[in-house]
Amino acid sequence: MTDPAADHVFEWTVHPVRESMPKAVIAIVFPVAVSALVLLWTRSAFWSGLGFVLLFASEFPFFIRTVYRFDGDGVTMKRGGVTIARKWEQVRSYYPDRNGVQLSPYLKPSWMENFRGVYLQYGRHKEEILEQLEQRLPQPAKQ
Repeated sequence: MTDPAADHVFEWTVHPVRESMPKAVIAIVFPVAVSALVLLWTRSAFWSGLGFVLLFASEFPFFIRTVYRFDGDGVTMKRGGVTIARKWEQVRSYYPDRNGVQLSPYLKPSWMENFRGVYLQYGRHKEEILEQLEQRLPQPAKQ
């Protein structure tokens, strides 16, 4: 007997800057405001520019879209020319939260999950994503 979830492909796109305009305004204004404050404080265009670049770089994933895909092999995340893929056999637990779900290669919570796991943002598809995970993986771990 074949698993119907194994053949089903589920794909969704998350573009945070388009989904939340108030957050987008803050993400644009904050680096500019901090850079202006650094310029006033240090009177150095170098430090002000460096501050802007570092702050904007930390927010960069917020401005680009991410495409997620569940298929028979596993989960794939494509963002800004980078592709991260995990086979279902590599995912041993998952932890849903308010904004997304962390897929972990560990059975129990570990500090290494943030480095070895994959975080999937829900966007507008929370129920569908959790339903897909319930079909493909064991129950989520309790935190």
